[in-house]
Amino acid sequence: MAGWHPATRIDFPAMRTIDTDILIFGGGVAGLWLLNRLRGSGYSAILLEQDKLGGHESLNANGIIHGGLKFGLAAMLRDIEDLDDMPALWRDCLAGRGDINLSGVKVLSEHQYLWSEAGLTARATTFFASRLLTGQVRAVEGAERPDALRHPAFEGKAYELADLVIDMPSLMQKLAQPQKSGIYKVSMQNCHLETDDRHNTTAVFITAAGMEPLRIKPRRVILAGGQGNHALLEDIGLREPEMERRTVHMVLLKRAGLPVLHAHCLGNSTKPRLTITSHPTRDGESVWYLGGELAEDGALRDERLQIEHAQRELKELLPWIDLKGARYKTLKIDRILPAGERGLFRPDNAFVETRGNNLVVWPCKLTLAPNLGRQVLKQFEKEGFLPEHPPQAEALPLLYPETGLPAWETLFN
Repeated sequence: MAGWHPATRIDFPAMRTIDTDILIFGGGVAGLWLLNRLRGSGYSAILLEQDKLGGHESLNANGIIHGGLKFGLAAMLRDIEDLDDMPALWRDCLAGRGDINLSGVKVLSEHQYLWSEAGLTARATTFFASRLLTGQVRAVEGAERPDALRHPAFEGKAYELADLVIDMPSLMQKLAQPQKSGIYKVSMQNCHLETDDRHNTTAVFITAAGMEPLRIKPRRVILAGGQGNHALLEDIGLREPEMERRTVHMVLLKRAGLPVLHAHCLGNSTKPRLTITSHPTRDGESVWYLGGELAEDGALRDERLQIEHAQRELKELLPWIDLKGARYKTLKIDRILPAGERGLFRPDNAFVETRGNNLVVWPCKLTLAPNLGRQVLKQFEKEGFLPEHPPQAEALPLLYPETGLPAWETLFN
């Protein structure tokens, strides 16, 4: 969501004006989650997306919903209880009884696994000892392990985590479908923001050849455009809050017959040494999506070096898996965080900050989307901001954006 143009006091003849409680910029997980939560709470709301629903970051997320335990031994450095309730909140939504009805969203795995290298077995046992009693973690042996960790050569420890993995395209479609009447595609060249001297967004003008000009007058504006928030803030005349890009260099591996694996390899670092998730593709095969320390430390490597590094890691950690003939691709993703949010598990809450009548939001992690929705509603309650306008009765003369495809569906074509 970049390049929205600011304007002051624009007037067009025969302009149609739409009053709404809330206007949302950005059709990723953050924007769509908020659209569902706010409309479900009685607010009138419109969402604008300039490209495809899901964008780059949301669609290419690995779908991991976690409570912090994937960080393994490093979690001993600080309390991670702030994330503990996230998987349960998501499970409630998937069962149709949570903040949003996500029944029907495809769950790739009800559990994730964590395995330790042989040399870290004792430390892994010590760390997980207290959590084995809570139901969050369960040691697994033999046939209870995923197929990829059943080989006789495996000498480490394996644990089942009470976390899950969801299919991102399925999630995006489920979030968008019931709200289609409020979602529109708008080219950045055709969108103009009107602001006052206190940085309130007073109107958003949409103009394009062959259509009547539109004026949207929102009471609140939510900037949920991920990295596009930077351009939106500039258009409003704001330099803060600043954002930070943390680039990760993911590796995709495609081969027929890959075992399904959703797991993290426990290392000595402050993050998983390697994370693997499995994603089915429309041609009937599947792709391993590799992240963790491999992806974070590989941000500066080119594609060839990153693939070579991934091959060495897989050969060392899972040497019994036959990867002959596998095809490899890489993908760089900018993870967007508010500037200054550093540390192992930070942020462990979504980011919400008010500037004039604008709310700047970043979920920071997929798993924190429910936290984002609750924070925004709590902020409105604190302000006494109640629904005022009825839902838009007539559709606007704008197109509905299509949902994008994740990299595992496009890079190997």
